[in-house]
Amino acid sequence: MKILCLIVLFCANTMAYAESMRCEQSLVSTGDPLFMAEEKCGPPSDKREYSVPATYINKHGRSVVDPDQRAAEHQIWTYNFGPNRLMVRINAINNKIERIETLGYGK
Repeated sequence: MKILCLIVLFCANTMAYAESMRCEQSLVSTGDPLFMAEEKCGPPSDKREYSVPATYINKHGRSVVDPDQRAAEHQIWTYNFGPNRLMVRINAINNKIERIETLGYGK
């Protein structure tokens, strides 16, 4: 039973780290506006942006672009902190951080 509790605590801690990124003395978390990452951590080493049009399923079951809705703006920022630290990828939609991923060591 103790081992099961330890495993659950370990997994809970691991998931929490995936939801935030530490820069110096600051923390950036999911739900934060994207500009806070640049404000707290500096400019990312790589920025990618793309748009996804708003769609809906019509009565025939087909996905159709909705001309009345604004396209979702996706941003992917990668931070490379060097060879001694793990890289971090931030995925944002409409300038709101949705996911923070830890990658391998930087270069």
